[in-house]
Amino acid sequence: MNLSWWLERSFWEYPDKPAVVDADGTTVSYRELRALANRVGNVLARHGVGEDDVVVTAMSDNHLHVACLYGTLSVGASFSGLNYKLHPGKPVADARHCGAKLAIVAPEHVDLGKRLQAEAGVETVLVTTGDHGLARLDQLLAEAADELRIVPRNAEDVAAINFTSGTSGASKGVTFTHGTLQNSAWGAVFLGGVDSRARNLSLVGMYHSGGIHDSIRMVMAGGTILWSDGWDVDRVIDIFLTRKPNWMYWIIPTMMRDLMRHPRFGELDLQGLRTYVAGEPVPVDLRNALLSKGAQVGNMYGLTEAMPVCVLGPSLYYGDEAAVPIGSSGRPSKGFCTAVLKDPFTGEIIEGNDVEGEVCIKGDVVTPGYFNDPDRTRQAFDEGGFLHTRDRAYRDPDGWWFIRGRTDDIIKPGGEKLSLLEVDATLQAHPDVTDAACVGVPHDRFGEVPAAFVELARPMSEEEMRDLLDAHCIATLERWKRPRLYVLVDAVPRTPAKRSKMATVMKAQLEGMTVRDADGVTTFGAMKVGAP
Repeated sequence: MNLSWWLERSFWEYPDKPAVVDADGTTVSYRELRALANRVGNVLARHGVGEDDVVVTAMSDNHLHVACLYGTLSVGASFSGLNYKLHPGKPVADARHCGAKLAIVAPEHVDLGKRLQAEAGVETVLVTTGDHGLARLDQLLAEAADELRIVPRNAEDVAAINFTSGTSGASKGVTFTHGTLQNSAWGAVFLGGVDSRARNLSLVGMYHSGGIHDSIRMVMAGGTILWSDGWDVDRVIDIFLTRKPNWMYWIIPTMMRDLMRHPRFGELDLQGLRTYVAGEPVPVDLRNALLSKGAQVGNMYGLTEAMPVCVLGPSLYYGDEAAVPIGSSGRPSKGFCTAVLKDPFTGEIIEGNDVEGEVCIKGDVVTPGYFNDPDRTRQAFDEGGFLHTRDRAYRDPDGWWFIRGRTDDIIKPGGEKLSLLEVDATLQAHPDVTDAACVGVPHDRFGEVPAAFVELARPMSEEEMRDLLDAHCIATLERWKRPRLYVLVDAVPRTPAKRSKMATVMKAQLEGMTVRDADGVTTFGAMKVGAP
């Protein structure tokens, strides 16, 4: 079934109820959102977009973006929100990979739109408003009809493509089908007890699986989406105080730390708020801060390949979170998928409790694979149909699951996956670097960040190396990916064949260190001097 029927159904049931409230306070009802989505769909159809075509977007998170999602789905096409915050080459490569036919961009992303047309083969680029040498979506919408027949789709048809980082640093297009995304959204509604009274503060954008899921789940329930339009702690505080959300389906610990440090955090009354903390195990102080404000809090583990919830997580509807031990994400949510632990070397299922292994999943919410990428799809799934997540988990004697990190070179600063191999390659490309390799190091705001071990080709101080390579990374990588700690070494610890870094040896050198956000980008020497 086409997911757009859920917008149609909520229009039948709640025509005048607020469907979306933008960050600036603009509010649209279900009647208005449905009409706008239909107009978008008619504009797309006029430009030749139909079944199995791909529409990409680069725009703010607001009611128009939600309408673009549903308009795309209604004509039988697939939606992909491009992450315009990345280095411009990434969204261009993503659009090229998925064979996008049409792009919709905001005025501030016109340059990206022109690159999509010139370099990614996108046939048509529409700008949401303004005269920029491109067709204007607002003018086309004014001429379009409010009615549109929804194109039938089945469970296996592609609804969305969400690009996420892979272990090599190159993006992977995770396929969301109408069936898997619907199963995930329905399951999330029931797991949390989301109904038409829900006012969900949506903190992650529609280039992210979480933003897509919020846009489907809340419309499915007949609730209201309260967009923050990116992470701005001042704006989020204001939304809490003025719009009184009763749901924040997910927040990552980095965001929660920012809230706790805000001078107005004491003004917040979170009585009646339900939320899941995701992205990393929930620290005790963060959980207690939410509970002390009256919120109901669960710890959730999921991933983009699971739409992106919910492999592990307690039912807030039944109040199951109270029984979950601190640091645990609970037990597998059988209504979503089957989760097992496997030996990462043999692939055998590990039975019993008090064991550790790789989390592997299959079932109703698991992606069928990576879009136009059979090799990566084949590598991700085993013969039994299980997706290998590369996440390690410990199952304690009572059957509670604790996420313990990665089986590969992925860390999650601020809850976002980052390939350390990508950072390694960036550092190694500098002419003054003989060798470089990164491991994760604790960070008091982001949870974990890259620490770079660097062997130089010419003499310089650790501080000079830091400044040189930080500038290089900022120019080459997305800013958030750069190392926050530099270690000058005579040689990077590697295996005898020199192919693999010895992460255990490197991490041992950093034992007990936590980089502070106030330190910015620092050095091993500075950390040692500042140690108590």
